[in-house]
Amino acid sequence: MQSEIATISAPLMLLGLLAGFFLCFYGYLIKTLLVSLRSVLSGSLVFVTLSLLLRDRAGLVAALGSEHALPSLWALVFPQQEYQAVLIHLLSFAFGGLLLFFLARRKGKILEMVVAIFTALSMALILFLLTLTLLPLKASLIISSVLGVIILSFCLARFESYMATESAIIGSLLVAYLLSRFWYLGFTLFFILASLLSFVGILNQMHMLKKRKEKKEAPHG
Repeated sequence: MQSEIATISAPLMLLGLLAGFFLCFYGYLIKTLLVSLRSVLSGSLVFVTLSLLLRDRAGLVAALGSEHALPSLWALVFPQQEYQAVLIHLLSFAFGGLLLFFLARRKGKILEMVVAIFTALSMALILFLLTLTLLPLKASLIISSVLGVIILSFCLARFESYMATESAIIGSLLVAYLLSRFWYLGFTLFFILASLLSFVGILNQMHMLKKRKEKKEAPHG
């Protein structure tokens, strides 16, 4: 018998599943929207990080090295009773997001390269924060740096394919998370489900991108 909470959350779960499956298998269809949203996130994360590095590098290093790194970082970004620091970080967040959003809407090889670089940098930061919850600071830094270089190379070489890959992974994680919460699945099953969906989703999107490219090139062949 479903609980009242489960019944109330069912519509949200259904919407989440629909969004997750769409991102997983058909994210390439909304590339422009995804690039715009991704650019806002990229610019905001990178500029906030730069703000922290320039204003309080010692505090940032101390927060990263603490036992509870993420809460310490949050407290550093939004320190109590330090309204000037909070304002600077918020302005950095907003300025970075708006700047990258503007650049992502413009055409040009150089601008596309800038957006790709910020995308890779922000993903490296996200991976660093995620690994930091599981591994020591030095190991997290090494792993995120190596993965960041790989992602940067992928972004610069085939940005459209990278966005499709990222879309498939995010969609698969969302679907796996929602199903795991609904069916009370363990982490192992969650990981297996997310991996399978990611694999199939990436293959499907790469195949559809290839077909789209072949259709565009057909009249010129």
